[in-house]
Amino acid sequence: MNLLNYLAKKEEEYRDFDPLRAPYIFSKLAKDSKNLSNPKCKIIQILGTNGKGSTGRFLALMLRAFGFSVGHFTSPHLLSVCERFWLNGENLKLNVLDEALNKFDFEVLEEASYFEILTFLSLEVFSSCDYFICEAGLGGEYDSTATCFKSYMKVFTKIDFDHQDRLGNSIREIATTKLNAISVENKCVFVGIQEHNEVYNIATNIATLKNVKLKTIKTIPQYIKDYCKLNNYPPYQYENLTLASAVLCELGIDKESLYKIPKLDLLGRMQKLRDNVYLDVAHNVSGAKEILEVFRNSKIILVYNSYFDKNPFEILKILRPIIERVEIFEVKDNQRIITKDSLCEILDSLHIKYCDFESINSNHTYLVCGSFSVVGEFLSMGF
Repeated sequence: MNLLNYLAKKEEEYRDFDPLRAPYIFSKLAKDSKNLSNPKCKIIQILGTNGKGSTGRFLALMLRAFGFSVGHFTSPHLLSVCERFWLNGENLKLNVLDEALNKFDFEVLEEASYFEILTFLSLEVFSSCDYFICEAGLGGEYDSTATCFKSYMKVFTKIDFDHQDRLGNSIREIATTKLNAISVENKCVFVGIQEHNEVYNIATNIATLKNVKLKTIKTIPQYIKDYCKLNNYPPYQYENLTLASAVLCELGIDKESLYKIPKLDLLGRMQKLRDNVYLDVAHNVSGAKEILEVFRNSKIILVYNSYFDKNPFEILKILRPIIERVEIFEVKDNQRIITKDSLCEILDSLHIKYCDFESINSNHTYLVCGSFSVVGEFLSMGF
């Protein structure tokens, strides 16, 4: 069975939360798989709202620099599903994923969601690594990565508003849902720098209840600032790298590993595509605040579109001081994308100039953002 063809039969990447479905399917698959039933790797799970991908990849790069075998499962992808499966510096080839998929019982797998299938695949292919850095999907305690895998450590990036329809309408509800993923077998739990102080309090209460060691990060060390400036990383990466470095120190590896790692190799994280074109997968209010900080003293043309449930009004309101104009980027065949009429109404209400995107002009600075779909389709067009 071809993975891409099999995934095409599935509809949405995430189905409604069912805390029983994924572990039930996983337990049946594990009966026939030593990789699932008895993995050799130490699993470090990354959860949160923003920064999961970068934090996980920084940690993977540092561990790899010290000679460990490391797998990193991240989501979503921009151009190829292979981007989700990084092993020792390279994305796995599709034929490797096809081979892994065909070890599973397809009758058992029938009820699994798109994301759950990829979750099971991740452990199948990374089971023999020293470390498996496993990024959660949109959830916390009910996410398939949390309900199926026993993690050695859990690492929480910034927790903020996103996916309110599934996680709750307040920071307290969202943070509680995510932090409830803390489990008694965790050797240590890390909570990165937070905008909302109540996240720290909730983490402390849950970790105390479950008798788990908790480390909270509230400041950025000078050596992280120096390293990020040296490598021209945007300000939001300072926090992600601080968190990854703290985990590394807990594993007994010195901070000097920073100077052994290559540049971050994830697409769409303030990626400089050309001298005047930047790509970023920011898609929520918290991400908009981070972009504002990057371009605070500039004016940009924003190549933009958004899912209707991502609060595009508030995002554009935050970015308005740096926007010269918005160029609306068409995203085809995606039912979650806001209608063009609705987006135009928002832009009119904010008094932001706009037009349709057609091409790149070398005399202007462009930022392409709004969703993974926007950045992915832009990249696929070969600009």
